[in-house]
Amino acid sequence: MIYTAASPSLALLEVLVHLDLPPDLLPSDYRLLTIDIPDEAPSVRLDQAPSETEARTAGDAFLQEGAALTLSVPSMIVPQERNTLINPIAPRASEVRLLANEPFAFDPRLF
Repeated sequence: MIYTAASPSLALLEVLVHLDLPPDLLPSDYRLLTIDIPDEAPSVRLDQAPSETEARTAGDAFLQEGAALTLSVPSMIVPQERNTLINPIAPRASEVRLLANEPFAFDPRLF
């Protein structure tokens, strides 16, 4: 499963929430990737942010069914924003394109 965010700022929040490390232990080699997912690729969309247990169940089902390339879900941190999960073994996974790969540094004021 490839976990993506709709914007760099949401990706930053997701990392900060899920990576429970003190600032001095954060890796210094983070990268910000920009990808393109074909608009017409099969997708599943959840309109309400699921609980943590429901999210795991939905993610497992998405991977097991294997037909859809993406699962779009509201962020649990900012429900007005979206995360897109990509199934790397979906039939159309090879159509996902990397558009940019650049260094990313955390602003020390965040800590």
